[in-house]
Amino acid sequence: MVIASLIILCIFIVLIWFTAKMDSNIESSFTPSGKLTPVEGGIIHWQKQGKGPALVLIHGLLGNSNNFHNLAKTLASRYTVYSVDRPGSGFSSRYKRTSASFEQQSKMLLEWMEKEGIKKATIAGHSMGGGIALRIALDAPEKITSVSLLCPLTTPLKGGAGPLSILYIPNEFMRTSVAKTIASPLRAKLGKKQVAQIFHPEPVPTSFSTEGGGLLALHSRSFYEGSRDTVSAQGSLHRQQNDYNKIQCPVGILYGEKDTILKPNEHISAVASAIDTAISDVIPDAGHMLPVTQVQACADFIVNIDSKANRDD
Repeated sequence: MVIASLIILCIFIVLIWFTAKMDSNIESSFTPSGKLTPVEGGIIHWQKQGKGPALVLIHGLLGNSNNFHNLAKTLASRYTVYSVDRPGSGFSSRYKRTSASFEQQSKMLLEWMEKEGIKKATIAGHSMGGGIALRIALDAPEKITSVSLLCPLTTPLKGGAGPLSILYIPNEFMRTSVAKTIASPLRAKLGKKQVAQIFHPEPVPTSFSTEGGGLLALHSRSFYEGSRDTVSAQGSLHRQQNDYNKIQCPVGILYGEKDTILKPNEHISAVASAIDTAISDVIPDAGHMLPVTQVQACADFIVNIDSKANRDD
Protein backbone atom coordinates (compact mmCIF):
# COMPACT_ATOMS: atom_id res chain seq x y z
CA MET A 1 0.00 0.00 0.00
CA VAL A 2 2.79 2.40 0.97
CA ILE A 3 4.81 1.45 -2.11
CA ALA A 4 1.80 1.98 -4.35
CA SER A 5 1.19 5.41 -2.81
CA LEU A 6 4.82 6.36 -3.32
CA ILE A 7 4.67 5.27 -6.96
CA ILE A 8 1.53 7.37 -7.54
CA LEU A 9 3.17 10.33 -5.80
CA CYS A 10 6.26 10.00 -7.97
CA ILE A 11 4.13 9.86 -11.11
CA PHE A 12 2.36 13.07 -10.11
CA ILE A 13 5.65 14.78 -9.34
CA VAL A 14 6.99 13.82 -12.77
CA LEU A 15 3.80 15.07 -14.45
CA ILE A 16 3.98 18.38 -12.58
CA TRP A 17 7.67 18.73 -13.55
CA PHE A 18 6.92 17.89 -17.19
CA THR A 19 4.07 20.43 -17.31
CA ALA A 20 6.22 23.17 -15.77
CA LYS A 21 9.04 22.45 -18.23
CA MET A 22 6.61 22.44 -21.15
CA ASP A 23 5.10 25.75 -19.99
CA SER A 24 8.58 27.24 -19.73
CA ASN A 25 9.48 26.14 -23.26
CA ILE A 26 6.27 27.63 -24.65
CA GLU A 27 6.85 30.88 -22.79
CA SER A 28 10.37 31.15 -24.21
CA SER A 29 8.95 30.84 -27.73
CA PHE A 30 6.45 33.68 -27.39
CA THR A 31 6.55 37.20 -26.01
CA PRO A 32 3.74 39.78 -25.90
CA SER A 33 3.98 41.62 -29.21
CA GLY A 34 1.32 44.20 -28.39
CA LYS A 35 0.28 46.43 -25.53
CA LEU A 36 -1.01 45.49 -22.07
CA THR A 37 -3.96 47.45 -20.69
CA PRO A 38 -5.08 46.94 -17.07
CA VAL A 39 -8.85 46.64 -16.58
CA GLU A 40 -11.00 45.64 -13.63
CA GLY A 41 -10.53 41.89 -13.21
CA GLY A 42 -7.35 41.48 -15.23
CA ILE A 43 -5.13 42.78 -18.02
CA ILE A 44 -5.92 42.88 -21.76
CA HIS A 45 -3.17 42.21 -24.30
CA TRP A 46 -3.86 43.57 -27.77
CA GLN A 47 -2.22 44.25 -31.12
CA LYS A 48 -2.98 47.08 -33.54
CA GLN A 49 -2.32 47.61 -37.23
CA GLY A 50 -3.73 49.50 -40.21
CA LYS A 51 -5.61 52.73 -40.61
CA GLY A 52 -9.32 53.51 -40.87
CA PRO A 53 -12.46 52.72 -38.83
CA ALA A 54 -11.87 50.54 -35.77
CA LEU A 55 -12.31 46.78 -36.13
CA VAL A 56 -11.98 44.50 -33.09
CA LEU A 57 -11.23 40.79 -33.62
CA ILE A 58 -12.14 38.37 -30.80
CA HIS A 59 -10.77 34.81 -30.91
CA GLY A 60 -12.35 31.57 -29.77
CA LEU A 61 -11.77 28.91 -27.11
CA LEU A 62 -8.07 28.12 -26.44
CA GLY A 63 -7.18 30.74 -29.04
CA ASN A 64 -5.29 34.01 -28.97
CA SER A 65 -4.87 37.16 -31.04
CA ASN A 66 -2.23 35.49 -33.24
CA ASN A 67 -5.00 33.31 -34.71
CA PHE A 68 -5.91 36.42 -36.71
CA HIS A 69 -2.36 37.01 -37.98
CA ASN A 70 -3.22 36.85 -41.69
CA LEU A 71 -6.80 38.10 -41.40
CA ALA A 72 -5.69 41.22 -39.52
CA LYS A 73 -3.04 41.95 -42.15
CA THR A 74 -5.62 41.56 -44.92
CA LEU A 75 -8.12 43.91 -43.24
CA ALA A 76 -5.50 46.50 -42.23
CA SER A 77 -5.74 48.15 -45.64
CA ARG A 78 -9.28 49.24 -44.77
CA TYR A 79 -9.49 49.29 -40.94
CA THR A 80 -7.51 50.02 -37.82
CA VAL A 81 -7.49 46.39 -36.69
CA TYR A 82 -7.35 45.54 -33.00
CA SER A 83 -6.62 41.85 -32.35
CA VAL A 84 -7.26 41.14 -28.67
CA ASP A 85 -6.45 38.27 -26.35
CA ARG A 86 -9.65 37.52 -24.45
CA PRO A 87 -9.41 37.63 -20.64
CA GLY A 88 -7.39 34.60 -19.52
CA SER A 89 -6.19 33.80 -23.05
CA GLY A 90 -2.90 34.43 -24.80
CA PHE A 91 -1.09 37.13 -22.87
CA SER A 92 -4.21 38.58 -21.27
CA SER A 93 -4.69 37.76 -17.60
CA ARG A 94 -7.85 37.07 -15.64
CA TYR A 95 -7.60 37.23 -11.88
CA LYS A 96 -8.66 34.05 -10.09
CA ARG A 97 -11.74 35.63 -8.54
CA THR A 98 -12.82 37.16 -11.86
CA SER A 99 -15.78 35.40 -13.47
CA ALA A 100 -15.33 33.75 -16.88
CA SER A 101 -18.92 34.61 -17.89
CA PHE A 102 -19.58 36.32 -21.21
CA GLU A 103 -20.99 39.27 -19.26
CA GLN A 104 -17.69 39.74 -17.43
CA GLN A 105 -15.59 39.29 -20.56
CA SER A 106 -17.77 41.85 -22.33
CA LYS A 107 -17.34 44.27 -19.44
CA MET A 108 -13.57 43.90 -19.49
CA LEU A 109 -13.31 44.34 -23.26
CA LEU A 110 -15.58 47.38 -23.20
CA GLU A 111 -13.44 48.92 -20.46
CA TRP A 112 -10.39 48.22 -22.63
CA MET A 113 -12.06 49.99 -25.57
CA GLU A 114 -12.84 52.99 -23.39
CA LYS A 115 -9.31 53.21 -22.00
CA GLU A 116 -7.80 53.02 -25.48
CA GLY A 117 -10.15 55.66 -26.89
CA ILE A 118 -12.09 53.32 -29.19
CA LYS A 119 -15.44 55.10 -29.24
CA LYS A 120 -17.12 52.91 -31.84
CA ALA A 121 -16.03 49.74 -33.61
CA THR A 122 -16.94 47.00 -36.01
CA ILE A 123 -16.58 43.71 -34.18
CA ALA A 124 -15.87 40.21 -35.46
CA GLY A 125 -15.76 37.11 -33.29
CA HIS A 126 -14.68 33.55 -34.03
CA SER A 127 -16.27 30.53 -32.31
CA MET A 128 -16.71 31.43 -28.59
CA GLY A 129 -15.53 34.90 -29.53
CA GLY A 130 -18.70 35.16 -31.61
CA GLY A 131 -20.88 34.58 -28.54
CA ILE A 132 -18.95 37.26 -26.68
CA ALA A 133 -19.25 39.63 -29.66
CA LEU A 134 -23.02 39.25 -29.41
CA ARG A 135 -22.85 39.96 -25.67
CA ILE A 136 -20.90 43.16 -26.35
CA ALA A 137 -23.46 44.26 -28.95
CA LEU A 138 -26.19 43.76 -26.34
CA ASP A 139 -24.29 45.52 -23.57
CA ALA A 140 -23.11 48.57 -25.54
CA PRO A 141 -25.10 48.99 -28.77
CA GLU A 142 -23.98 52.60 -29.08
CA LYS A 143 -20.35 51.46 -29.44
CA ILE A 144 -20.83 48.72 -32.04
CA THR A 145 -21.17 49.44 -35.77
CA SER A 146 -21.69 45.89 -37.00
CA VAL A 147 -21.12 42.30 -35.87
CA SER A 148 -19.58 39.57 -38.02
CA LEU A 149 -19.68 36.06 -36.57
CA LEU A 150 -17.24 33.45 -37.88
CA CYS A 151 -18.30 29.88 -36.96
CA PRO A 152 -19.82 31.35 -33.80
CA LEU A 153 -21.01 29.73 -30.58
CA THR A 154 -24.44 31.37 -30.24
CA THR A 155 -26.65 28.93 -28.32
CA PRO A 156 -26.06 26.40 -25.49
CA LEU A 157 -24.52 23.17 -26.73
CA LYS A 158 -26.74 20.11 -26.84
CA GLY A 159 -23.72 17.84 -27.13
CA GLY A 160 -19.95 18.07 -26.98
CA ALA A 161 -17.68 20.25 -29.12
CA GLY A 162 -15.47 17.51 -30.54
CA PRO A 163 -12.02 17.29 -28.89
CA LEU A 164 -12.77 20.49 -26.96
CA SER A 165 -15.36 18.64 -24.85
CA ILE A 166 -12.58 17.53 -22.49
CA LEU A 167 -12.46 21.09 -21.18
CA TYR A 168 -15.82 20.78 -19.42
CA ILE A 169 -14.60 20.32 -15.82
CA PRO A 170 -16.95 22.11 -13.37
CA ASN A 171 -15.01 21.24 -10.22
CA GLU A 172 -12.29 23.82 -9.47
CA PHE A 173 -9.96 21.41 -7.64
CA MET A 174 -10.22 18.84 -10.42
CA ARG A 175 -9.69 21.51 -13.10
CA THR A 176 -6.54 22.79 -11.40
CA SER A 177 -5.20 19.28 -10.81
CA VAL A 178 -5.73 18.19 -14.41
CA ALA A 179 -4.20 21.42 -15.76
CA LYS A 180 -1.06 21.02 -13.66
CA THR A 181 -0.53 17.30 -14.25
CA ILE A 182 -1.97 15.27 -17.14
CA ALA A 183 -3.45 17.89 -19.49
CA SER A 184 -0.24 19.13 -21.10
CA PRO A 185 1.42 15.67 -21.51
CA LEU A 186 -1.74 14.28 -23.09
CA ARG A 187 -2.16 17.26 -25.38
CA ALA A 188 1.51 17.12 -26.33
CA LYS A 189 1.00 13.49 -27.37
CA LEU A 190 -2.40 13.95 -29.01
CA GLY A 191 -2.05 17.60 -30.03
CA LYS A 192 -1.56 17.11 -33.76
CA LYS A 193 -4.55 14.79 -33.97
CA GLN A 194 -6.78 17.17 -31.99
CA VAL A 195 -5.75 20.21 -34.03
CA ALA A 196 -6.42 18.26 -37.22
CA GLN A 197 -9.92 17.47 -35.90
CA ILE A 198 -10.55 21.16 -35.19
CA PHE A 199 -9.43 22.19 -38.69
CA HIS A 200 -11.12 19.24 -40.47
CA PRO A 201 -11.61 18.86 -43.39
CA GLU A 202 -9.05 21.54 -44.21
CA PRO A 203 -5.31 21.04 -43.62
CA VAL A 204 -3.54 22.71 -40.72
CA PRO A 205 -1.16 25.38 -42.07
CA THR A 206 2.47 24.64 -41.21
CA SER A 207 2.81 28.16 -39.79
CA PHE A 208 -0.11 27.81 -37.37
CA SER A 209 1.87 26.54 -34.38
CA THR A 210 4.11 29.62 -34.21
CA GLU A 211 2.84 32.40 -36.46
CA GLY A 212 -0.78 31.53 -35.69
CA GLY A 213 -0.19 31.08 -31.96
CA GLY A 214 -1.21 27.42 -31.92
CA LEU A 215 1.47 26.34 -29.44
CA LEU A 216 0.12 28.71 -26.80
CA ALA A 217 -2.93 26.45 -26.50
CA LEU A 218 -0.68 23.76 -24.98
CA HIS A 219 0.21 25.90 -21.97
CA SER A 220 -1.32 24.65 -18.70
CA ARG A 221 -2.88 28.07 -18.06
CA SER A 222 -4.60 27.85 -21.43
CA PHE A 223 -6.21 24.55 -20.43
CA TYR A 224 -7.24 25.90 -17.02
CA GLU A 225 -8.77 29.12 -18.34
CA GLY A 226 -10.27 27.31 -21.32
CA SER A 227 -12.05 25.00 -18.90
CA ARG A 228 -13.40 28.01 -16.99
CA ASP A 229 -14.61 29.50 -20.28
CA THR A 230 -16.27 26.24 -21.30
CA VAL A 231 -18.15 25.80 -18.02
CA SER A 232 -19.30 29.44 -17.98
CA ALA A 233 -20.41 29.45 -21.62
CA GLN A 234 -23.56 27.37 -21.18
CA GLY A 235 -25.09 29.68 -18.56
CA SER A 236 -23.94 32.78 -20.42
CA LEU A 237 -25.65 31.66 -23.62
CA HIS A 238 -28.84 30.71 -21.78
CA ARG A 239 -28.99 34.23 -20.38
CA GLN A 240 -28.36 36.07 -23.65
CA GLN A 241 -29.91 34.08 -26.49
CA ASN A 242 -33.44 35.38 -25.90
CA ASP A 243 -32.19 38.95 -26.28
CA TYR A 244 -30.63 38.65 -29.73
CA ASN A 245 -33.68 40.36 -31.23
CA LYS A 246 -32.63 43.54 -29.43
CA ILE A 247 -29.50 43.91 -31.56
CA GLN A 248 -30.10 46.65 -34.11
CA CYS A 249 -26.78 46.87 -35.97
CA PRO A 250 -26.00 44.71 -39.03
CA VAL A 251 -25.18 41.10 -38.10
CA GLY A 252 -23.69 38.37 -40.27
CA ILE A 253 -22.95 34.68 -39.63
CA LEU A 254 -20.37 32.81 -41.70
CA TYR A 255 -19.81 29.08 -41.28
CA GLY A 256 -17.84 26.27 -42.83
CA GLU A 257 -20.14 23.64 -44.29
CA LYS A 258 -18.24 20.75 -42.68
CA ASP A 259 -17.54 22.28 -39.28
CA THR A 260 -17.18 19.35 -36.87
CA ILE A 261 -16.82 21.45 -33.69
CA LEU A 262 -20.11 23.37 -33.81
CA LYS A 263 -23.24 22.57 -35.81
CA PRO A 264 -23.76 25.31 -38.41
CA ASN A 265 -27.54 25.03 -38.62
CA GLU A 266 -28.08 25.32 -34.86
CA HIS A 267 -25.84 28.32 -34.36
CA ILE A 268 -26.92 30.16 -37.50
CA SER A 269 -30.59 29.63 -36.66
CA ALA A 270 -30.21 30.95 -33.10
CA VAL A 271 -29.28 34.36 -34.50
CA ALA A 272 -31.09 34.42 -37.86
CA SER A 273 -34.43 33.47 -36.29
CA ALA A 274 -34.13 36.36 -33.85
CA ILE A 275 -32.74 39.02 -36.19
CA ASP A 276 -34.68 39.28 -39.45
CA THR A 277 -31.98 41.33 -41.14
CA ALA A 278 -29.13 38.96 -40.23
CA ILE A 279 -27.18 37.65 -43.21
CA SER A 280 -25.76 34.13 -43.21
CA ASP A 281 -23.50 32.25 -45.57
CA VAL A 282 -21.82 28.86 -45.65
CA ILE A 283 -18.49 28.07 -47.32
CA PRO A 284 -18.58 24.65 -49.04
CA ASP A 285 -16.09 22.02 -47.85
CA ALA A 286 -14.69 24.32 -45.14
CA GLY A 287 -14.27 23.61 -41.43
CA HIS A 288 -14.20 25.48 -38.13
CA MET A 289 -11.02 27.53 -38.44
CA LEU A 290 -12.15 29.94 -41.14
CA PRO A 291 -10.08 32.93 -39.91
CA VAL A 292 -6.98 30.81 -40.59
CA THR A 293 -8.00 28.75 -43.63
CA GLN A 294 -10.39 31.11 -45.44
CA VAL A 295 -8.77 34.49 -44.83
CA GLN A 296 -10.02 36.36 -47.90
CA ALA A 297 -13.55 34.96 -47.58
CA CYS A 298 -13.69 36.11 -43.95
CA ALA A 299 -12.31 39.54 -44.83
CA ASP A 300 -14.83 40.00 -47.66
CA PHE A 301 -17.67 38.87 -45.40
CA ILE A 302 -16.74 41.33 -42.63
CA VAL A 303 -16.48 44.19 -45.12
CA ASN A 304 -19.84 43.25 -46.67
CA ILE A 305 -21.66 43.16 -43.31
CA ASP A 306 -20.03 46.38 -42.18
CA SER A 307 -20.98 48.14 -45.42
CA LYS A 308 -24.63 47.89 -44.35
CA ALA A 309 -24.04 49.95 -41.20
CA ASN A 310 -25.40 53.46 -40.88
CA ARG A 311 -22.29 55.45 -39.95
CA ASP A 312 -24.26 58.67 -39.56
CA ASP A 313 -25.55 57.48 -36.15
